[in-house]
Amino acid sequence: MSNIQDGITKEDLSYILKNPWKFSTYEWKLYNVHNEKTAFDTLMKQYELSRKDGYSKILRTPNNLPLLILMAVKASDTKLDCFLVASKHMEEHEQALKVTFEMRKVLEEESYNYRGCTLVVYSQSKETDKQMSWLRFLGLKYMPEGNVGNSRYFEYESRVKA
Repeated sequence: MSNIQDGITKEDLSYILKNPWKFSTYEWKLYNVHNEKTAFDTLMKQYELSRKDGYSKILRTPNNLPLLILMAVKASDTKLDCFLVASKHMEEHEQALKVTFEMRKVLEEESYNYRGCTLVVYSQSKETDKQMSWLRFLGLKYMPEGNVGNSRYFEYESRVKA
């Protein structure tokens, strides 16, 4: 089972970007080596913002390797922008399934801290159906009217009302 922690380091993020999960490869355009620095800079900036007003979690493998980083940054009084990146270890030993249940728990727990807020995710994938199914299983609702270009729009509405 993976473990969940709050502290994310530059090394954790760098490791994931150098060893991405198939969905993260496309999501962050890591198939082009020049995009790795852009992704790193963007995610580090979002991490700093999440520490001020939002939250961040890292899930690790049993061997303490970075598995998945989840960040939510408060964009307004009622909206959190979500950033997610995962490592290739999601493919090992049914990690994706285990992480999915852990992420659902994190989202539910954090919804108590952000009552009345909607968590927003924009997602791109070559395997759109699989990615959409996974995001739905996490508890996100697909909202096609929010799509921008190739990015699909999902929302996770707090189960706790303001």
